[in-house]
Amino acid sequence: MDDEVGDHEINEEYNCDELDSDLESDGDGSLKRGNFKKFRQDDMNKDFRFSLGMEFCSLKEFKNALMEHSLLNGKEIKFMKNDLTRVRAECKKKMWLFIMARKVGGKETFRVKTLVGRHRCGRVFGNKNASVNWIAQVLVDRFVNVASMTVNQSLMTLKSHSVLESLLGKAKQIVLDSLVGDRERQYARLYDYVGELLRVKCGTFKIKVNQPQPSLPPRFGSFYMCLEGCKHGFLGSCRPFIGVDGCHLKTTYGGQLLVAVGRDPNDQYFPLAFAVVENECKETWRWFLSQLLDDIGGTDCQRWVFISDQQKGLMAVFDDMMDGVEHRLCLRHLYNNFKKRFGGGVLIRDLMMGAAKATYEKEWEKKMGKLKAINIDAYNWLLGIPTKSWCKHAFSTYCRCHVLINNFTESFNSTILLARDKPIITMMEWIQTYIMKQFATLKEKAITYPGVLMPRPRKRLDKEIKKSGNWVPTWARAEKFEVTHGFTMDKFVVDLSNHSCNCYNWDLIGIPYKHAIAAINYKVQNPEYYAHVYYKKQPYVTCYAPEISAINGQQMCPTSENTPLLLPPIYKTPPGRPKKLRRRETDEPVSHTKLSKKHAIMKCSNCKEFGHNNTRGTASAGASSSRPRSEPQASPSTSQGATAGPASTANTGPSFSGAATASSNQVAGRTPSGLGAHHLGSQASTT
Repeated sequence: MDDEVGDHEINEEYNCDELDSDLESDGDGSLKRGNFKKFRQDDMNKDFRFSLGMEFCSLKEFKNALMEHSLLNGKEIKFMKNDLTRVRAECKKKMWLFIMARKVGGKETFRVKTLVGRHRCGRVFGNKNASVNWIAQVLVDRFVNVASMTVNQSLMTLKSHSVLESLLGKAKQIVLDSLVGDRERQYARLYDYVGELLRVKCGTFKIKVNQPQPSLPPRFGSFYMCLEGCKHGFLGSCRPFIGVDGCHLKTTYGGQLLVAVGRDPNDQYFPLAFAVVENECKETWRWFLSQLLDDIGGTDCQRWVFISDQQKGLMAVFDDMMDGVEHRLCLRHLYNNFKKRFGGGVLIRDLMMGAAKATYEKEWEKKMGKLKAINIDAYNWLLGIPTKSWCKHAFSTYCRCHVLINNFTESFNSTILLARDKPIITMMEWIQTYIMKQFATLKEKAITYPGVLMPRPRKRLDKEIKKSGNWVPTWARAEKFEVTHGFTMDKFVVDLSNHSCNCYNWDLIGIPYKHAIAAINYKVQNPEYYAHVYYKKQPYVTCYAPEISAINGQQMCPTSENTPLLLPPIYKTPPGRPKKLRRRETDEPVSHTKLSKKHAIMKCSNCKEFGHNNTRGTASAGASSSRPRSEPQASPSTSQGATAGPASTANTGPSFSGAATASSNQVAGRTPSGLGAHHLGSQASTT
């Protein structure tokens, strides 16, 4: 019995003769087996060989097999006959290849009837056999069947098989549209997607529509999403600290994704809410933050602490809408603005950073005083910024977070980088699936975690325990201690009952600092029990306990009734060539393997002086630094004019060509090479 029965595998216990389609019957009722090989797509490779009598399931399968085989081997074929019952193809260069397949009577099967010779022609570059649709279908099959292969990797494979490069870009767009959905169609189905989310009670979702006039069709404006599990996890166990940021979407219609991210008990990012907007401005930030505050507690926003990167329009929103709320500025972006105004340098940078990190006011005044002595303008510029926005000593303590940099929000943006080039529904599905998987995974890890403190807070506590050895505690009374450094004699007061130290570190972070640990060790107690509950295991389990509901795909979303079909936003193409790389910061290196020459001091190879190179060395060093040039030889007419005696002083003027050349060059504003002004003057006096 033939084992190759088709593309689908059949269980051995059902593998009987009745399932073979190649059985033929003699007149006496006995069965006669047909000895025809069946084509299998998995067998197709560069060394594949067609054989006489080989059968194909359909006409399309036979033609695709011929084209793929010719592309793999760099050959080109031509279909001489192509109808519903027969196909005849030959080598386009007529180099010893002829194959014909005909439809088997009563079946859809095509069988090779004629096969003559093999290709003897050379390799073809720019094979025209492959069409855009055929390339797209091959890419889809490879992308779906090979999980680790990307579309770009498949494109490079086809490019190595002499496929026309002009077709690869069009095929890639067809593949992306078929895999992730048409971008324009997904805007029209956005209400259907929201209906599916509301069906499973997944969270809060809002759509803002732009329709300037009733006669105009509605267009997409903004989309807000806050998953129910994220909201309950954040309100139940996370600190009241929120980072907001925006990132660009890499789609045809542009747009930006605004995100709000919290910090979980393990000091990692905790995704909270998202919004897709047309651009980043005051109105979009106001709309996003209004929806966010409605989800996490209404108008009482003074209980929250925000940190941002000074995005466009965001500062004005905090001033107008959240008067009194603590809004921190990312120190990294603040220093970049500081550096643009007053320059960099290690000293001025360390003084600014030291002032921002000072946890008590005397230390802050000390750093700012040194900065004032160096640059009074920089000192005044920093004083113009409220200290509660960038200095630790002015931060509030109830959020138990001392963070100065908004890098945890940017870390989340880099995590979802793969989703930011997808259409809007596919992108939101990717984010929802990622969060759902993270919640399930982290919950299981939290249950099996053996410690009391989570790993990152525990690591911070261990560092402070090592630093506490140089501090000597002296008991005052009750739970109060006076802690003194053994060498510098610095002194701080620790109150264990209130979990505070006048250095302000313990109050600000919630984890015992080295001064407090010295006092705790004096009482022979475990420092981790003095850590705030925000950093312990049980809040971490509670944080990821809510379930992120699984939802159906776009093919099963219910069709919404009485909802308009949204058009995509109007995208305004910015001037200039599209940028492929993000804009780097002023102090960010372009390459991690090669040092930039931006601040290198050049040395001139002509004058041997520093500050310029040889392209400007002649102008800066004068004629002495330039290479000497020989005097031009006088022409014969010049010599004759010089020895002519009185005849040379006739009104006709000098007859030598050198003076005429000099005069013409002087009129044109140029001096002939090798002839200075003094040389021309001497010639004139001679004449």
